[in-house]
Amino acid sequence: MTQTNLPRLVALCAGFGATMVALMVGISVQNGTGFQDFESILRHGTPEAYGAAITDAAPVLRLIYPLDTMYIFSYVTMVFAMVQLVPERRMAGLLAVIAVLMTAGLDFIENNHILAIAAAAERGVMPDMARITFETVVTQSKFNFGLLLTLTLSFLILQDGRAADVTRWLARAVVVLAPVALLSPVTTLIYLSMNIGLGYLIAYLYWPRSSKAMPLQTAAA
Repeated sequence: MTQTNLPRLVALCAGFGATMVALMVGISVQNGTGFQDFESILRHGTPEAYGAAITDAAPVLRLIYPLDTMYIFSYVTMVFAMVQLVPERRMAGLLAVIAVLMTAGLDFIENNHILAIAAAAERGVMPDMARITFETVVTQSKFNFGLLLTLTLSFLILQDGRAADVTRWLARAVVVLAPVALLSPVTTLIYLSMNIGLGYLIAYLYWPRSSKAMPLQTAAA
C-alpha cells in the first residue's frame, strides 16, 4: 500500500472499529448483558452467581464475539497505518506497536476464555474463583495496555486544526477517565461513548478531502 492510501486506510479502520463498538454496546444494552459483565466477579459477588449469569448470557456473548473480533483486527490495522505515516515519531510509533500487539493478544485471550467459561457453564461445569481471577487479570492487563495505546496515539496525530486538537485531547481524556470507568454501568457507558467518538474523530481527521489536505503538518502535541 502506498503512502498516499494510508490515511484512507486509517480512516476506514477507525470508522469501522467505532461502528463495531457502537453495535456491541447496543446489543449489550438491549439484552442487559455483555462481555464486560464477566471480566471480573464484581457484578456478581460469588462464583455461583457468576456461573448462573454467564449461562444465561451465553447466546448474547456468541452474538457479540464476531463483532469484537473484527474490532480487534480493525484497531491493529489502524495503528500500523498511523505509525507508518509518521516515521519521525519513532519512539511513539514503537510504543504504539508494542501496546497494540499486547492489547490485541490479551483481547483475543479474554474473549475466548469468557466463551469457554460460558460453554462449560451451559454444560453444568461452573467456574471457580481461580478461573474468574485469571479472567480478571487478563482483562485488567488488556485494559492497561489499551490505555497506553490510546495515550500513545495522541502523539501520532500531527495534523493542525481544531479537529486534530480535539482528537488528541479526547484520547488523553479517555485515559484520565479510565480509572472510574468500571465503577457503574453509567460510567462504563460514558467511557465507551468517548472511545466511539474518538474512533469517528480519527476517521474524520484522516479521510482524504483534497490533494492539499493530505500532507501531515506537524503540530505541537
